[in-house]
Amino acid sequence: MSRKKIIAAGLAGVLTGLVGTAFGFSDVSFTAGTVSSYDFGAFGPGYPVPGTVVIEGFTMKPGDSVGWHYHKGTSYVIVLRGTVTEQDLDGPDQCVTRQDTHNSAFVESPGHVHNVTNNGPGAAIIWWATIFPESDGVQADGTYFVDPPNCD
Repeated sequence: MSRKKIIAAGLAGVLTGLVGTAFGFSDVSFTAGTVSSYDFGAFGPGYPVPGTVVIEGFTMKPGDSVGWHYHKGTSYVIVLRGTVTEQDLDGPDQCVTRQDTHNSAFVESPGHVHNVTNNGPGAAIIWWATIFPESDGVQADGTYFVDPPNCD
């Protein structure tokens, strides 16, 4: 086989893999970069600091749960496909539950403790964007986990 054919076959394989991944929306994360100044209010030092903006798309299989968490900056969520259940901590050991379905969106305010679960049927595709202090590092991913409250 000629060198050109080997390279073409290799590129075709890589492109097929990338396209398959893109259409699968499996844990694709994009860090858009750093903003030089953002006031995180109670979650910052009391003055604007650099922040990292993250946009992430991921698939939740039936039964998957994100876990109880909060964000230090406002988060915007789009349910592209499927249905998810969000539990919001609405006071000491009090939760409010709601469902969000395909093509709906919701906003999570800073410090608001919540959990998102896919109760099925089928997979749910979620896209979300948030900002968090650059000093927390990319490992934080803008999600800060907490112990589950006593509100089933």
